[in-house]
Amino acid sequence: MTRIAFISDIHGNLEALNAVLDKIYAEGADTIICLGDIVGYGPNPKECLEIIREREIQCIKGNHDDYVSQMFELDIMARLRDDVKKSIEWTQAQLDFDDLGWLAKLPQSMAADDFNIVHGANTPDPYRYCRDEASIQLNFQYQEPQLSFCGHSHSPLIGVLRPDAEMPIVDYIRRQTIDPNTKVLVNIGSVGQPRDSDNRACFVFFEYEARTISLTRVPYDFQTTQEKIIEAGLPEKFSLRLERGK
Repeated sequence: MTRIAFISDIHGNLEALNAVLDKIYAEGADTIICLGDIVGYGPNPKECLEIIREREIQCIKGNHDDYVSQMFELDIMARLRDDVKKSIEWTQAQLDFDDLGWLAKLPQSMAADDFNIVHGANTPDPYRYCRDEASIQLNFQYQEPQLSFCGHSHSPLIGVLRPDAEMPIVDYIRRQTIDPNTKVLVNIGSVGQPRDSDNRACFVFFEYEARTISLTRVPYDFQTTQEKIIEAGLPEKFSLRLERGK
C-alpha cells in the first residue's frame, strides 16, 4: 500500500523539520511531498533547503519561496508588510545563487492521476488562503480533481463538498476515508509555524489505495528556534508565534 507524507510551510524552522522527518521515517512513508514555503520567517532557510534538496523531496513553490527568489521585483516587495519584507531580505542574504535558482524553478502545482497539490488554492491566484467555507467553495469552482492538498494558511482542516450541497463542510482533520462521491480539499497545516493554537508541528499521511488521511502532530524544541530568530535580528513576532501556535 502506497503511503505519502505531505509536509508544508517549513519556514526555515530546522528543529521542526527534523522532528517531523524523524517521525515520518519512524512511521514509514513511500514518498514525501512538500507543498511549499521552505523558507521565510525562520532562522535556518539554507539548512532546511539543503535537507529538502539532498533527500530529493518533491516540492512545489510557496509564496515565500517565490518572494525570496524574485526579491528584486519591486512590485512584489512593495506590497509586503515591513516584517515580512525584512524576513525576505534576510533570507535571501543567507542563500546563494544556486539556492535561489532552485527555488525559482519550482512548479506552482503538481498533479497525479486522481489528486493534485497546490500551495494555497486551485484558484487563478495560487496563493489565496483556504481556511473557511467561502474560500474553500471558491477553490472548488476551480479544482478539477476530486481530491486536492494545500497548505499556506498554517491551519489544518478538511473541506468536503457533497453532490447535493451548495457549501462545503469544513472540519478539523481526523483519521478519515475520502468519499469518492465528494469533492475534497485537505489543508495539511504547517511544519514550521502552526497557527491553529497548537504549537506542535504537523503533517498529513495519505494512504493512497485506502483513500485515508490522518493528521500527525509532533512536539519539537521551539525554544531553540525562538533563540535563533532573536539572535538573527528577525522580528520578535515570528518568535512569539512559535510558542503561541498562532
